[in-house]
Amino acid sequence: MRTLLVGWLLGIVTLPVLALGASWLGLLPSYANAPEPAWEKAVAQMALQNYAARRAPHIPNPIAPTDENLLAGMKVFRDACSGCHGDPGATSDYGASFYPKVPQFAKHPPRLPDYQLFWIIRNGVRYSGMSAWDRQWDNSEATSDDKIWKVATFLSRLDTLPPAVDAAWRRKQS
Repeated sequence: MRTLLVGWLLGIVTLPVLALGASWLGLLPSYANAPEPAWEKAVAQMALQNYAARRAPHIPNPIAPTDENLLAGMKVFRDACSGCHGDPGATSDYGASFYPKVPQFAKHPPRLPDYQLFWIIRNGVRYSGMSAWDRQWDNSEATSDDKIWKVATFLSRLDTLPPAVDAAWRRKQS
């Protein structure tokens, strides 16, 4: 039993020391054109989803998913988000230049509840290009939150948009 405990403690100390040593020696890739390892993407997604699940307050969505509100959320998304997160039929993937790569919501809609999407949009994502949107519009929390909720409402329903909103979403932008 003592050998097991010593081995376990040694492992807990050794792995972080090896990781720090590899970083210090410059053995870990740090350039943005490096291919994204599957394990790194999986760990980052898991960390973000679990952190949002634990930290995002279960706030009821004040925005009803009406066609008008979904279209307003789509407009905010297209104006502020689609440059990185994509649009249906987009010919280029602007988010590919970021590391880690930016999720392309037109191809792979987010699978998070709207309150978690709201929290992520409002607070941003550390170590990525996703800045916090808190109070970005008119320096007013109420205006900012309204727009964030509309985007979150739109994104949380990308798979189930009403026909009129879905047609507007799939319409090619000029």
